[in-house]
Amino acid sequence: MKVWVLTGDKMETAAATCYASKLFRRSTQILELTKKRTEEQSLHDVLFDLSRTVLRQRSLSGLSVDCQDYGLIIDGATLSAVLKPSPESSGSGNYREIFLEICRNCSAVLCCRMAPLQKAQIVKLIKVSKEHPITLAIGDGANDVSMILEAHVGIGIMGKEGRQAARNSDYAIPKFKHLKKMLLVHGHIYYIRIAELVQYFFYKNVCFIFPQFLYQFFCGFSQQPLYDTAYLTLYNISFTSLPILLYSLIEKHVSIETLKRDPTLYRDIAKNSLLRWPVFLYWTCLGLFDACIFFFGAYFLFDNTTFTSNGQVSPGYCLHGQLSRTS
Repeated sequence: MKVWVLTGDKMETAAATCYASKLFRRSTQILELTKKRTEEQSLHDVLFDLSRTVLRQRSLSGLSVDCQDYGLIIDGATLSAVLKPSPESSGSGNYREIFLEICRNCSAVLCCRMAPLQKAQIVKLIKVSKEHPITLAIGDGANDVSMILEAHVGIGIMGKEGRQAARNSDYAIPKFKHLKKMLLVHGHIYYIRIAELVQYFFYKNVCFIFPQFLYQFFCGFSQQPLYDTAYLTLYNISFTSLPILLYSLIEKHVSIETLKRDPTLYRDIAKNSLLRWPVFLYWTCLGLFDACIFFFGAYFLFDNTTFTSNGQVSPGYCLHGQLSRTS
């Protein structure tokens, strides 16, 4: 997770805030991409100097245990020049890819003297990059609305600057300190709950429908239902929906304190790992297997007396259906 600070404050104030919040540490080497530096050198030279610096350190980091952390500071004027097409660079991307490559190798990025539209441009630039990362924007004022709307997830803080940001966001929180619990606790737990809810609904419907499909081979394809009509109605409404809904609301596979203390647990569910095709196929195959156990278990338990020799269904089919569905 990379943290970017997009602010309209001047560089000195914004940098002091980053140091106070431990976003920049004393050991962090600050790389400046500002108007003052581009006046001394061309933008082309500054970008390539910074790129060589971070790439050289990345190549050396594999040989050394201690690697240097970098922090990038860029102002609004230089950002406009980076995003503007330049004749010195070929291709439609121009300096954008070089700028993004520098940012990827920095532990944190500070963008100061930003206009509201520039904040949205930064978010969009990250969204359309080749990694296609999930972006989250958080702000508390009207200047942050465009950035919040551009990000995949927008969070507004209800503060002294009004509620414009909160009204245009996906989620609203009263204070910034609640962001940690929202991301590391609620985000983790509710993803697990929703994933298990979806997996269970696929599983229980396969278990319910597949015995009905198998039953047609034993009743001469007469369209005789295996289950009673009342059970068909109540199966999805109450018998199977209410328990899993209750489970999905109260399930906590890991305690809140553990999630706060060890954020690396989020890697286990990163990139939608619980709702991918292998997991879906596993639950589908498990449903098919269990459905066969339910049906043939009931079939052999009754010693095949449910069906007559000429293919007609005896009165005991109701017992067979009840045993299959209650399994």
